[in-house]
This record gives sequence, C-alpha cells and structure tokens, in this order.
Amino acid sequence: MIGSIVGGIISERLGRKLSMLVISILTLIGTIGSSLVPPMWWTMAFRAILGIGVGMSAIVCPTYLAITFGIFISNVFGFALKNEKYNFRILFAIGAAPGIFLLITFFFIQESTKWLNRVQAKKSNTTTLLINQKKINNKVGIKGILTKPIGRFSLFIGVILAVNNQLTGINAFMFFSPSIFAAAGIKNGNDPMIATILLMAWNVVTTFIATFLIDRLGRRKLMLVGTLVMTLSCIVSAILNLTISGTTLGVLSVVFLFMFVAAFEGSAGPLFWILVIEIFPEDIRDVGSTILNSVQWSFNIALSFSFLSLANLIGNNTFFIFGGFGIICLVIMYIYLPETKNDDDDDEDEQ
Repeated sequence: MIGSIVGGIISERLGRKLSMLVISILTLIGTIGSSLVPPMWWTMAFRAILGIGVGMSAIVCPTYLAITFGIFISNVFGFALKNEKYNFRILFAIGAAPGIFLLITFFFIQESTKWLNRVQAKKSNTTTLLINQKKINNKVGIKGILTKPIGRFSLFIGVILAVNNQLTGINAFMFFSPSIFAAAGIKNGNDPMIATILLMAWNVVTTFIATFLIDRLGRRKLMLVGTLVMTLSCIVSAILNLTISGTTLGVLSVVFLFMFVAAFEGSAGPLFWILVIEIFPEDIRDVGSTILNSVQWSFNIALSFSFLSLANLIGNNTFFIFGGFGIICLVIMYIYLPETKNDDDDDEDEQ
C-alpha cells in the first residue's frame, strides 16, 4: 500500500523510466537481503523494502500476466526445492531475477511520451506547449477529486472494483485448495503440490486468454460475466459443502475451484488494473488511480489479517460471505460500470 502511494508520486515527478530503475533497485535489495541475512527481523525488514518495490510496480508498470506467471514459477521452484534445508532463502534469491531483468531493460526502454511532453511544456514558451501547460496546471489533487461529481463517481466505481478484486472469494478458494484436492482423493505424497502447480498453470493460461478477450469483448461485458461465474462458484460451493460429502463433494469442489479461477483471471483480476486508470478523466487520473490502488491493498491487508480467524470460525461457510460480496458488486457494476474500451485511444503511445 505504501509502495503504491510512493509509486504515484515518484512516477509523476521522475517519469516512468527512472521510477522503473528505483523499483529494480528496491527489488534487488529486498530479495538479495532476504536471502542472505540470518536474523528473521532483518529478513522482515528486507521483505518490507521488497514490498514497497512491488507496490510501486503496481502503479508504474502493472503487468498482471507477469504476476500470475511469477506465482506459477514460484510454486514450481518451491516444489523443486522442498527438500533443501534453506529452500526459502534460495527462493528469495531467485526473486531477484525480475529486478535484474527490469534493470537491464531500463537501458533500452523509452520514457513515457506524455511525461516528456509535460516536462517540455514547463520549459517552452510556444503557444501549443503553453496550452499543454495549462492542461497540466489543471490537474487536481485528492480534494479536487472529491469536489468533482465525475471524481466522486469514479472513486465509487473504483472502490467497488477493489472489493470485487479482493473480497469475492479468490483468497478463500486458494486457501481451501489443499483440502479441496484432498477431498477429491488427491492427498498422497507429492500429489497435492502437483495439483497446486497445475492450478497455478491454469491461472496463467486463463490470464493469457483474457488478454485477447479484453479488447474484443469490452471491459464491462467481461467483468459482468466473470463476476457472475465467480459469485455462482462461491455460492454453489458453499451449498455443496452443506448438502453432500465424500469424493463427490471433492470432485465437484475441484470443478468449481477451476471455474472460479478462470472467471477471476478472465475478469476481476486483470481488469481492475485497467479500469482504475480508464474510469478517471485525464486531469484526475494519476491521483485517482493511486488512491484506488491503495484502497485495493488496504482490502488485501485487512483480509490477510482476518481471513484465517474467519475460516477457523465458520469454515467453508466463508464462501457464502464472499458470494454475498459478489452479488453486491455484480448489481452495482451492472447499473453503473461504464464501458471504457474506446476511451483510451489517446493512450496508445503509452502501451
């Protein structure tokens, strides 16, 4: 959350290219430091540094497919190194690879055209650039967003998108996946870990497919259909846990687990990062998207601290709660979520 706030400020002042350099340095410090220092509190400190870098990357260079692929790779390495004494240290060190890659690409990528135009506008006295400067000066902060009707509306939609991204069941399905696999008879030896790796591979495949569907079907349609499937998967899974048992329950739960993951990675997962930018007008886009990224991370933190206690208290009935959030999000998005597919033509040079 802190990283997403810092990332918005730094990218606005230094540009995306220098911001990516900062991210790569933080990533390398965090991963290498975590892999080398023995005291656990030092490890936690370096992990915090890494967390700031990750939060910044969500603002500066959000690449959702890379995130899901990274989760898959980490599971593969975790399985391969499961018998190593210091396997978690090795995994931390492997995490330096994205930082190294980002550091190398820094020397080859170009700076954001819009950011360069803003800098040039501040230095130039030509009529055209003075007009651009006027647009820049019209950019507003948090107070300006709250005083504008379009700003308040965009924030409202963005918060619903954040709820849909974090509080509709993805964490529940991932948390209960080992027990779901066990109920289906996948519980001997390395079978549960292999099943989890297959689930992560499915995660990547469905995200990859979504990258082709987002512009073809539109953001709104994909989000509504995906959220509907997610919600039904949660509610049906909860009902199944109350009505049947044994291997039949396990097999059906695995089916709905894979259905939910496909729906999430095809809609709420990647679309959040796109829509929190596109729903804002340009003059409040930077501040607005930074706020919503912070809100999304806040929900993630709150869920991380509360989910285990909730799961221990009511077990699989947590799926009813997440299904309820899904229904609320689905209704609100059906009424208010705009289609933004054709609103980003001016940003094609940023892709």
